[in-house]
Amino acid sequence: MRPCAVLIAVSLLSSSCTTTYAIPRSELTRLDGFKDDNAAILRELGDVMLNRPNDRRRAVRDVDGETHQFTADTPLALVGPPVEPEAARFQTEEQRFIQVAVDATRFQGVPLKPDTAPLVVPMAQVDHGRLREFSLGKTLLLTGGIGIAVLASVVTLGLLLDPTDGDGGDGGGIDFDRLPDHRLRF
Repeated sequence: MRPCAVLIAVSLLSSSCTTTYAIPRSELTRLDGFKDDNAAILRELGDVMLNRPNDRRRAVRDVDGETHQFTADTPLALVGPPVEPEAARFQTEEQRFIQVAVDATRFQGVPLKPDTAPLVVPMAQVDHGRLREFSLGKTLLLTGGIGIAVLASVVTLGLLLDPTDGDGGDGGGIDFDRLPDHRLRF
């Protein structure tokens, strides 16, 4: 297999589509008490009791009223009110959390990433949250579309640049008279 083909295959497989949703500040309070003990085990072994009931997902609604599941695998960022210039707007880094506590005065989240300090933000600075979800359908459509385009390009180039078959031709170039006679070859 050629290196170019390997690069194309890797880029197709690694492409993924996500959608970001704005979560109103009032909906962020639904995350209060969220804790994923299994993710905590991965982060820090020892201080978690197994087989203890826990709430590993929470449902929140975006600004359009659609419901989204929040888990330890869901990236979340907090965004402040609009200011001018937009670059000066308060915004936290997108993170995954294993534990969240939210009340009227503050948001506190324990990141999944080891050796990262808990995120504590006064709710007065928060306008809304940004939740990012992976979209399998969009990823498959994108990957399939790119794959079909690459395949069509390779086939078209193969048809146009195929040297004559040795039946008296000059051995190279494009023989436009013979194009309809060519069959697809792989």
